[in-house]
Amino acid sequence: MMFANPNKLVLCATANQLLVGVWHAGKLQGNQIFENNETGHEAFSAFLAQYILSPVYLIADAVEEDFRLESLPHTSGSAKHELVTRKLNQHYRGLDYRTAHFIDRDKDKRKDDNFLFAAISKDDFLQAWVAILKAQEAQLVGVYLLPMLSLVLMKQLKLSAPHLLLCEKLSSGLRQTYFHHGRLRMSRLVPNVPEAPGQIGYFYLVEIEKTRLYLMSQRHISRETPLNLALVSVDGSTQQISQGISQEQGLTCSDVSLSSLAKTLDLPVKLLHEKPELMHMQLLANGHFVDNLAPDWLTKPFQFSKLKQGLAIGSALIGFFGLVAAGWMLKEGLDHKSAFEQAQQDTLIQQHRYDEAAKDFPVTEISANDLKVAVELDKTVTSFPKSPRRMMQVISAALAPAAKAPLDEVQIDRLHWVLTNDTHVNDQDKFTPLPITSGREQSAINTSPVDPNMLMEVAFLTAQISGFTGDYRRALNTLSQFVNNIKADARVAEVVVLQEPVNVSSFVSLQGSTTDEQSTQKQPAFFKLKVVLKPNTDLVANMDEAKP
Repeated sequence: MMFANPNKLVLCATANQLLVGVWHAGKLQGNQIFENNETGHEAFSAFLAQYILSPVYLIADAVEEDFRLESLPHTSGSAKHELVTRKLNQHYRGLDYRTAHFIDRDKDKRKDDNFLFAAISKDDFLQAWVAILKAQEAQLVGVYLLPMLSLVLMKQLKLSAPHLLLCEKLSSGLRQTYFHHGRLRMSRLVPNVPEAPGQIGYFYLVEIEKTRLYLMSQRHISRETPLNLALVSVDGSTQQISQGISQEQGLTCSDVSLSSLAKTLDLPVKLLHEKPELMHMQLLANGHFVDNLAPDWLTKPFQFSKLKQGLAIGSALIGFFGLVAAGWMLKEGLDHKSAFEQAQQDTLIQQHRYDEAAKDFPVTEISANDLKVAVELDKTVTSFPKSPRRMMQVISAALAPAAKAPLDEVQIDRLHWVLTNDTHVNDQDKFTPLPITSGREQSAINTSPVDPNMLMEVAFLTAQISGFTGDYRRALNTLSQFVNNIKADARVAEVVVLQEPVNVSSFVSLQGSTTDEQSTQKQPAFFKLKVVLKPNTDLVANMDEAKP
């Protein structure tokens, strides 16, 4: 994978040799020159095998270069790609290394796009090196023109002039690059620079004049256009040449030193004297990318490597997030398990507390079914608009008075509740024998008033003494206490005993003891009461409202 090797290989190919530099973290680690012959090709192949996974950047310093300025209608997307490709095929059909460099847009109404179409018209000097890269399946990122990196160098040196001619003395010869308002227009390489000091000045003067005439012929400049010259050297050694050109041709000429920029880029100045191309290679290694001339088939291994790298990084991220999610789920599971165990412990503690409290809590002998029936009955009674709740509250209070012992032996069998204005109403219950009443009680019943405007609650209560053993005296005392409890309630108007707990059957033998549990006289001790409550003011008010 590409991220497994942090080194970068930057190559600079000329007509006679290949300069190779190895960069790590933006710093030059070493360089080597390979001659453009069979021996140099074999040596480069062996050298490249050590960096088979490193990205490779190839700079072409060619004599056979072509630059053409074109204006195209402004488009975007696939239409722009098709238009540019058609124009490249029109100019450079059959050439492998070509590109379209966007310059700017016109400011007129059409706002056309201006492109600089550039290509290497003769690539024989590249074929051997490219064949080795392809055979080794090297990670070639792209092929770049050295003049386009001169544009980066011009910006790094902060040179600005409407018409600037940048002159650089390289290993391959004298490179002259023309910029119009900071935009690349053309470049020209002149090989075989003379070594004699006396001839260099004249050589510069002649070649610059040739370039000036070429720019005029291509209508980039006119004869009156002020052309600024910038002679680039490592230590300012072209100062005398620049002065001579200024005096001879009257051009604005300046000498530019690269020493300060080299120190900023941590590039040894001594190496620049021997190999000036290292400055351009350093700029490319630092990430100053320019337009790529390489065809797609040549950079396919690098693109495939990027795809594999993206898949590997994506898989690693998915695996990482998967581990994070698994860890989070494991933590959640442990937290839930701990919470469940804590809830179990709390439940056991609450159960223990409940058992301890239940030991002192009164235990009822009423079955669960009876309790359920009582609850359902209460719900049914509550749903009625006029219910016997008030009567039932009176009976309940009499069975379990606050200041006396509860009458547990009194068992209610039937309660017939009537809301009426006639207190002479009779009960139609056939469950018990006819009531035995005293004359006083019968008189009380017959003399009760009948008021059609007064609703009263009347209840016929049928009950028995549970667990009766034949002790009628005790049963009568219980009845008497029960009646007194009812009368003591302020809501009660009267209580009438309709039947007492005595056996009135003529078929019962009078022999034997009344306390003997085996006695034939022992029968269920039934009794029956009639309870009349005082009028309820709410009911009276409702009747008054109902009157027409």
